[in-house]
Amino acid sequence: MLHNINKIATTLPKWDQAKTMDDVELTAPSLYAITHPHSIDTNSSSTTPGSSSQGDDEGNSNSMADLVISPPIAHSTKKQGDNVKQAQDSLYNDIRDARLAIDLFLNSQINECLDIVIRKRQSSMYHSMSYACLLAGTAILTYQREDIGKAIVAMKETYQLADKFRCRTWKQHLRGISKGHTIQEIKNMTPLQRHAELVYAETYLMKAGLQILYDQSLVLAIREAIKAYSAHGIYKSLEAYMLHAQAQAGKGVDAMADYGLDGHLVSGIAFGMAGFNLALSAVPDFILRLVELVGFQGDRTLAFWYCRSVGGWDDKPNNSNTNTVKTEHDDLQQQHERRQGPDEGLRRQFCDMILMGYNIVLSKMTHLSHVDQALGERVLEYHLQHYPNGMIFLALKGRQLATQRQLEDAKIYYQRSMDAQDVWPQLQDVARWELGTLALVEQDWRSAHEMFRILLKQNHWSKAVYHYLYATSLYMVALDLHPPGSKRNALLENVAQSMKKVTKSKQKIAGRSIFIEKFFARKSRKYDLQGNRLLFPDLEILLSIGALELMPAPLIQKNLNRINSTLKRLETSQSLYVHDDICLSHLLRATLYRFLLEIEEQQQQDTVSSPQTTASSASRQKLLGHDELRRTHPFKMMHRQSIQTVMEHAQKVQLDHWIYYFSVYERAQLLIMDEMYAEAKRELDSILKCTEKNDFNVGAGTRAKSKYSMENALILKCHSCLGYIAEVATKGSIVGQLASSASLSHRYRLHQQHHHRAGPSGGLDDHCLSSLGSPSAPLSQLARKNSL
Repeated sequence: MLHNINKIATTLPKWDQAKTMDDVELTAPSLYAITHPHSIDTNSSSTTPGSSSQGDDEGNSNSMADLVISPPIAHSTKKQGDNVKQAQDSLYNDIRDARLAIDLFLNSQINECLDIVIRKRQSSMYHSMSYACLLAGTAILTYQREDIGKAIVAMKETYQLADKFRCRTWKQHLRGISKGHTIQEIKNMTPLQRHAELVYAETYLMKAGLQILYDQSLVLAIREAIKAYSAHGIYKSLEAYMLHAQAQAGKGVDAMADYGLDGHLVSGIAFGMAGFNLALSAVPDFILRLVELVGFQGDRTLAFWYCRSVGGWDDKPNNSNTNTVKTEHDDLQQQHERRQGPDEGLRRQFCDMILMGYNIVLSKMTHLSHVDQALGERVLEYHLQHYPNGMIFLALKGRQLATQRQLEDAKIYYQRSMDAQDVWPQLQDVARWELGTLALVEQDWRSAHEMFRILLKQNHWSKAVYHYLYATSLYMVALDLHPPGSKRNALLENVAQSMKKVTKSKQKIAGRSIFIEKFFARKSRKYDLQGNRLLFPDLEILLSIGALELMPAPLIQKNLNRINSTLKRLETSQSLYVHDDICLSHLLRATLYRFLLEIEEQQQQDTVSSPQTTASSASRQKLLGHDELRRTHPFKMMHRQSIQTVMEHAQKVQLDHWIYYFSVYERAQLLIMDEMYAEAKRELDSILKCTEKNDFNVGAGTRAKSKYSMENALILKCHSCLGYIAEVATKGSIVGQLASSASLSHRYRLHQQHHHRAGPSGGLDDHCLSSLGSPSAPLSQLARKNSL
């Protein structure tokens, strides 16, 4: 498959080298600062950024090749010209309508949002795009083929409408539209034409994604991906223009007047390129090397710079007084006051969602580089102030509390998110899923069964997953809440019927099965093979969806007792699958002991950072456990013992070969906790090497030689951990250095070497990683030696 992708890559046109942090002028104002020196004049719809210099730019064209043609490469009729003029005059009023619609939607006022976007969706590309995005969101939530088809039609209508307003020069027409515009050509455009380029690229890309979901064919998915490649080229041209204008702003040029930049255009470019860079930075090396052939790049530092810069999160308030001590609440309130208005960047909230999702949700699932938890929480609080009834932000607050193991408080916010609106029931299902997950964590089987019953009845995102979770929660109800007898037998019969439906309900995206559906389908078949029995299905589910770490300490201890008693019983078991059960029990046991260690260390850190603590530096180090005794902690001994037991039984496993690879990953997690980075890297590399070389040979039977369950998810986790190791090994705690650096330029230069261009840790050697924990290891030397 990789060979086929390589052949496709060589046939695609090559764009210029992708932008990295080297191309950003960090001494220049932020993207927020250059587009918000003052508000756009709202008194006259014909006054737009860039219009003052437009005539000069067009008048200075030296050749016919540079003439701007609109509409693109077509004979302009009088009617078309009138439409273009009308669109130009109403552009910023249309954008303000779209911005108001977004504000209403994010505050759960969906009917009011729809009223705004529907009335002009046939004539305004921003109304049309807003309407298409709402349909796309509905389609993704319902996952109904009919809804996806409607969203595809709406996206197509939008990019066709935007295409009428796009700009094409004769020069570009001769060299082919796939080459993109030059900086001068974009500067010569009208604001309408620049926005048309952006809207065209956005909707073309979204339409391609929806088409992949709709067709469910690998061949058609490749076709759509190639089409979307041209949209990426438009983004890159606009990105080059934006960064050029930002650099000029650092020299005193007015980017709004001279380059026609506005917050809406800039936030759209930044959001698109941040998404591209962040997604590709999560791709393992052996895949990234292929996409780099056609100009893609995964620069995580650049992605987060875009998101922070568009929101002005690193800017100092204009009216700040260095002699006045401000609280965090004052700072948030000042941001709240200065960042609202109709001319706030249209896509700025989505950039903020990247910051929140990464720092609040994803960073809790595995080790990640570039994590700034304080920023994520700061952005979330800002949006909760602005959208107090926003279902998305209420759910994110619930997730934040859940990751802090404050489950009761989290449930309150999830319920508030569900109650925020009832126009689109599918939007409530996000919070309902989270509540069902928390019910599994708390072993509230009845509540879990009810939540997954509702999801199974009304949501179509993954019937296979819902069938399995419904069956598993009912299975736990039968075993834990009903004694042997007719009632239990009736419930178990219902469980068996639901398990049989899991495999039949699987779906495909781009011709490929969804990994979590495949995993649950295998577990449902195992249920039948074992005579209607599963071991710790609730804990196995939580491990597979990344929710096991939400478990508070008392529940962890309760489950450890449950596992230990089961292990004693398994010592005399004669089942064919006893080694599968032993390995699963020990993997869960090791993972739970690590969580207890994390809770204990967090409590110790809280004690050290407390104002009442006045211990010496040596005492603090001892309190935190950074000594030899730390590695002989009883919980760590239990962890290592369980992982070793998995290794000893792995070759006898019949079905659950995935446990071995996840146990290797779990061993790496403890090594990272112990700051043994070289050893951790070796463990993670061994997992990646198995996939890269397609070399699987752990376990009994022929299935041991094939791919294991949830392989793709584990590969992404390993890659993320390697990025974290590279970050720590190269320059210590990046977030800590970013927070303490005096200069914004210096803060981002700290990240500059670490943007995942060629993989996260390829240049790190074992000597560097092994010596990192030593106080005498100079970080500056490590940085020079191991720059990525």
